[in-house]
Amino acid sequence: MRSTFRPILLILLLIAALAARAEDDTSEGRVFRPIMASDGIADNSAQTIICTKTGRLTITTIGSINFYDGANFSHINPDDEVKYKLEDYDGNYHLYYDNNHHLWLKNTHSVSCVNLTTESFISNIDSIFVLYGARQRVNDMFVDANGDLWLCSGNYVFSSKYRKKVRLQRSRKLQDLEIYDNRLLMLFYDDGYLFCYDLKANHLLYSNRAYTDAEAKLYPNSCVQLYHDKCFYLIRNGENGAILLKYSIEERQWTELMHFDYHLNNMVVHNGLLYIASSWGYYTYDLATQSVIHHKGLVMQDGRKLETDINTIEFDLQGGMWLGTEMRGVLYGRPLTAPFHILGWDNPEALRYAVMMDGLKGIGEFRGKKASVLFFDSRHWTWVGTPNGLYLYTTPKSQPVVFSRRNGLLNNVIHSVVEDNNGNIWVSTSYGISVVHIVDGKVGRVFSFNDADNLPNETFFDAKGMRLPDGQIVMQAIDHFVKFNPADFDSLLNQKPYQLNLKLTQLMVNGIIVSAGDVIDGNVIIERAVSRSREINLNYDQNSISLTFSALNFEHPLQTCYRVRVKEIKDEWSEFTYFNSNGLVDKRGLLHLPLVGLQPGTYHVEVMASTVQGQFVGRSFEWIINVNQPWWRTTGIMMLLGLAVFVLIVANFFFYNRNTRLKMLRNNEEGDVIRRISAFVERCDSLSAEKLSPTQEEIYGTDAESQIELSPEFVDVMLKVLPFVHERHGRSFTMSQLSMATDMELLELYEMVSENVHKSPRVLICTMRIDKAAELLRTTDKTTEDIAHECGFISPNYMIAKFYHKYKMTPAEYREEEEH
Repeated sequence: MRSTFRPILLILLLIAALAARAEDDTSEGRVFRPIMASDGIADNSAQTIICTKTGRLTITTIGSINFYDGANFSHINPDDEVKYKLEDYDGNYHLYYDNNHHLWLKNTHSVSCVNLTTESFISNIDSIFVLYGARQRVNDMFVDANGDLWLCSGNYVFSSKYRKKVRLQRSRKLQDLEIYDNRLLMLFYDDGYLFCYDLKANHLLYSNRAYTDAEAKLYPNSCVQLYHDKCFYLIRNGENGAILLKYSIEERQWTELMHFDYHLNNMVVHNGLLYIASSWGYYTYDLATQSVIHHKGLVMQDGRKLETDINTIEFDLQGGMWLGTEMRGVLYGRPLTAPFHILGWDNPEALRYAVMMDGLKGIGEFRGKKASVLFFDSRHWTWVGTPNGLYLYTTPKSQPVVFSRRNGLLNNVIHSVVEDNNGNIWVSTSYGISVVHIVDGKVGRVFSFNDADNLPNETFFDAKGMRLPDGQIVMQAIDHFVKFNPADFDSLLNQKPYQLNLKLTQLMVNGIIVSAGDVIDGNVIIERAVSRSREINLNYDQNSISLTFSALNFEHPLQTCYRVRVKEIKDEWSEFTYFNSNGLVDKRGLLHLPLVGLQPGTYHVEVMASTVQGQFVGRSFEWIINVNQPWWRTTGIMMLLGLAVFVLIVANFFFYNRNTRLKMLRNNEEGDVIRRISAFVERCDSLSAEKLSPTQEEIYGTDAESQIELSPEFVDVMLKVLPFVHERHGRSFTMSQLSMATDMELLELYEMVSENVHKSPRVLICTMRIDKAAELLRTTDKTTEDIAHECGFISPNYMIAKFYHKYKMTPAEYREEEEH
């Protein structure tokens, strides 16, 4: 009995192992990371996903359209006012891109349209349909593979590009269409019929049907078609099931591939496989071998297996797989190039590895410094893990090469070191795993991996790492074991550089996030959506900006390298990575480029992105930044200002010349007046030695003397001028100095001198002698005769006459009055 039971038990165990192996085979080796509403997506119900030609993802959720740049979501929400009613469309979400920068989202009996240049909904879709030739209400619409719009209106479907109108089949509902070879129009109806029209000849070529009337009643609800390699693949759904069909265009033959008792939702071709999203996992259909695999469960990052519905499948440009689910958000599965396998303590394999590494111990210090692990590789190099980085000694006496966060490590605390079969060095840290790539016996780049690469976000143990006999490496963390095959990383470590597409994902001006059409201080900075803007216009005081770029590196964001140049600031390239940019590149692979204090002018920002540091290929992407001059420095104002300056210069030159001439004239006139004053003083000095005698006019009593006499005011002034001139002892003087000496205004002095200086100084001399005579009468007892002689009068009688003329009394009367 026992002998019979043991073979049966072995057989059962073998069957169980094969079953487990078969389930492993269906997993494709992908590990999925969920992206939920908590990560920024508008809703956890992802209906459609499209990867654009530039690598950006468009994801529709219930009520929203989401754009994903690899790190952040931006989303726009339609309302009822932007929806157009489609009477004939009763399917679910369907997303189209046309070749006129429009995105069309069809849902049951409605369609919305997004202007991609501004990433905003168009409120009047009627106007768009009119541009495409609609003259009456549109009942349904499609976009073919060329991006051309087809409208169903009345009893026809037509395209403005092809200028063709095809009558629709009565009693049938058109569910989809496609263009083949730019000459055949393929119409797919709800009853399984295909009608093929020759657009050039403008007639029906043929029609055929995928199945019988009985089968047509099972799958009338919706149709999804995909063209690939001269064949159409069709999903048709009914109330209780779905069918997958293939139509060969050249053979004009239908083939049923699969049918199901639940719905199929979407399909895509990738690497020779047709991926089909369904209500229970997804299927792969090998186009070459026609083999089918049902992938029921998805392996998640935490090691659990998830069974879920899948609404849509899409692949990004790097080969990453994106699944949209009804309630679990978006699931992202990396390409099959960097698989880390997480083993929990409930896994018997983990227990086995724990036993194998039980004897591995760390070290306390190395050469007097704290250390955690010591490792000798096959080259006899010494690797020392410390809390401050990884130290490499190529010889016992050499200076160490230090690896830290500055040159590629995610964390400086090293816990274990393991060498793989190719001589590369793998290290576990307190955050992630890194590998030092060794090329031809020389140290190359450092690659690092974190939780985005399916690693547990936890600390590893000191020295708990080892290479298994089959070449795989196991490292122990606090709650998990990490197992991986280094050979799976060869394509990453040895990859050649390729150009990554770049998107501007955020623009901040003076600390304010800017969107298309935003008016700030009266200025529209960008008219298009940020992701589609290549030119930024700023006012002179909007000169501090921050540009955020994404290279759409979904697979290895940490390995994203940027190259930046702004020739107007520095005509040299600067390279940035997460490890050397001081935060300019974050761990999500986004570049944050600040430009502060820009002066008015035009700047050309050139950016390149690569996955290999120091190696960039392809062209650079360029953005133009215009910082406008302030209004007072604009061309018109500058021309007016220049004209005003010119006028001022001319006026200044004119007035300067005039003033110079006036000054010269004044100087000449002043010199002439001073010379005449000096001559007048000289005449006074020459007359002071002569006896003063009566003139003929005085003798004969004529009026001529009154006409040539000096004015009394001039005489008083000259009485002050003569002492001043005599004190100068022949030195030059100015009219201003005379003005101050005489306490007169300069102009008044000019006028007085001009009127009198040409006259005889006799009156002045006479006045001076009479004044001297009066002084002698007051201060001495001299006789009138003696005083007349001493003061220079020719006779006492002449002095008495002149004295009486001035004082209205005789000298004797004057003395007597003074004595009293």
